[in-house]
Amino acid sequence: MGREAVAIARWRGAAEEVKAFLESQEIILRGAIRARFARSGISDVVAEGNALALRCNDETLMLELGEAEALKWRDALLKRPPSLSDKLGIGPNKRACVIGEVNDPELVGALASATCVEPGDAAVLLAIVMNETGLLSAFAEASRNPHLALWCIYPKGKDASIGDKAVREFMRSSGYMDNKSCAVSARLTATRYSRKP
Repeated sequence: MGREAVAIARWRGAAEEVKAFLESQEIILRGAIRARFARSGISDVVAEGNALALRCNDETLMLELGEAEALKWRDALLKRPPSLSDKLGIGPNKRACVIGEVNDPELVGALASATCVEPGDAAVLLAIVMNETGLLSAFAEASRNPHLALWCIYPKGKDASIGDKAVREFMRSSGYMDNKSCAVSARLTATRYSRKP
């Protein structure tokens, strides 16, 4: 989604100026009111004049965004968010050749009916990168199949055994460029790489 706006937020009896962010999984308020609202807890979304009104876990939130922006936020919130399969660009007709062991429930669900054994049957490579050995295995398979994009899936956070910075530096220095990223789950993230032309 990726919308942001300066707005007046009315929540829990307060009315304050905030910077509001509409993300794929949540609404974030920063400023005089600081809060996060998971999309899964949002209901009753209505644009009323210049404001967006909604329920967040049985509490009312109103954001004064301006009439046009309130309508855009309403439409974005009412639209079904893309599934993890959608974000990864995989499905029964666009299969992923998986490198490594998949044990994350969200990823297991996204890969259901969307995997193949041979890279020749794949639309994309998908590598579980939990350490340097996993990264080297992913790179080796990508090198054998340079026509396929490679999704590297690795842990989030500063305490991860291998993270975004290490994966990106290695892949870029090896002739690949990152061109898309997405969250996989609370503990995993993904970045897609393609060989530089």
